[in-house]
Amino acid sequence: MDTTFSEIVKKVMGYYPMKVKNIYLISFKGKKAVWSVDTDIGEVIMKKVPFELVGLEFMTFAIDYLRNNGIHTPGVYKTTNGESWVDLEGEYFVIFESVHGRSPEYEHKEELRMIMHGMASFHKASSGINSPTDEYPSFLLTEWEKDMTKRSDRLEAWKVEIAQKADKNTFDQIFLQHIDEFLVQCKSSLAMFEQSGFTNWVEHTKITKTLCHQDYAAGNLAIGSDNHLYVFDMDSLTVDVPIRDMRKILNKVMKKRESGWDLELMLTMMKAYQEVNPLTKEQYHALVADLLYPHLIYGQVNKYYGHREEQWTEKKHIERLKDMIATEKSKGIVLQAFLSRLDEVVAHG
Repeated sequence: MDTTFSEIVKKVMGYYPMKVKNIYLISFKGKKAVWSVDTDIGEVIMKKVPFELVGLEFMTFAIDYLRNNGIHTPGVYKTTNGESWVDLEGEYFVIFESVHGRSPEYEHKEELRMIMHGMASFHKASSGINSPTDEYPSFLLTEWEKDMTKRSDRLEAWKVEIAQKADKNTFDQIFLQHIDEFLVQCKSSLAMFEQSGFTNWVEHTKITKTLCHQDYAAGNLAIGSDNHLYVFDMDSLTVDVPIRDMRKILNKVMKKRESGWDLELMLTMMKAYQEVNPLTKEQYHALVADLLYPHLIYGQVNKYYGHREEQWTEKKHIERLKDMIATEKSKGIVLQAFLSRLDEVVAHG
């Protein structure tokens, strides 16, 4: 390992009552880095985190809060002085327990059920959390309408801009061919939100507070040797209603299927969630309103026109756009059928 990295790790580990034996760099992304450190008490994981202090204080507090309420996630080691992090020349480092396991598979029925139970348990366990500093690094609960409107406006602006281009490439042509349909979906989604009682849910959650992980997905989960599902990477915790995480996992699972959205699979996932953290019919209407919004299309178009994945080839961008269009177009009939069977889902609570 690079001598500089090794010296940083040794300096940080000097604040802990552990003796370092070996150091392994797992990943380095500038502001973020992860090391495996072999110590006299066993392996620990050291992370360099890209937070301001308020974010770090909240994350470490939230991890303890969730663990105390039964969530399986690696604990944070304390320094010799009882701190949960080390400030090394303005950069923050945290030492976590090491947990090994394998990622659950969406295609495996019982493991997908385990993911939905785990997500529901996470949301339920987070209820009532209050920041010890009264500050929250992220509070997306109140940003929904503003954020969705902003995204719709950006899609509309790209449509106008691309339509005026003299030389349109393949991506441009596909985008223009389909964008009007997705702009209609944006408006339908926002209208449905207004009718779903979502505002009342937001007002209630401002008081009760629940957390969303924002990436509660296979890549951040592991089934441990004790058969518990562990969740990692609490970098993006935000105060919000559960449907943000539910929409993301549904989109992740459905876009991996060649045939797109599947009603029975959606029902299975939502029934599993309902068994642990029951939602009302009105709250599921809000979920459907969110699912109706073309998040996948916005994400892919933003990667291309927003230059967020410049290392991708043109071919890869075009293939992803086609995939996202196919997935988005497959969901409408499934969401309508899902609404007609809500009683069946709610009965699982």
